[in-house]
Amino acid sequence: MYHTVDELETFDFSQAQIFEIREYRDQIIFELGYVTIHGTNSCNRDIRDMGTNALQLKLTGVSERTLTLEGYRLFDADGNPKGGCEDEVIAEENLKKAYQDLQESTIYSLEKKDGVYSFYLDTEERTYSFVIKAEHDAQEWERFMNKTPTY
Repeated sequence: MYHTVDELETFDFSQAQIFEIREYRDQIIFELGYVTIHGTNSCNRDIRDMGTNALQLKLTGVSERTLTLEGYRLFDADGNPKGGCEDEVIAEENLKKAYQDLQESTIYSLEKKDGVYSFYLDTEERTYSFVIKAEHDAQEWERFMNKTPTY
């Protein structure tokens, strides 16, 4: 088992699949698949990017979180506004259901700045932003896998 703490920048979560999101006390835990582990990661004995098919990302000391279903605008062929909807912040009582709805979704990007983790998530139909203020991040996984080169 491999374990790192506060090494988020040594992973690439873009295109990672979300298997599960759950909360426990002051933690939010993401069970993810298909994460890239950079050669700069303290556990990566290789000097190249590797992958893993299952990784747990745990954010601890969570003090704030906001999950937003992003709005959109529709236009006709001439560029005239035709409709759409505004951003919708998911209410506290609906988070558990939203976490279930986000299973099998994909992380478009994940950034950390000043203790704020900003996730952008894609489902087949809509996109979400998930902003979490936390003290630490920890990653745990069982094995490294070779990444198929893309040419």
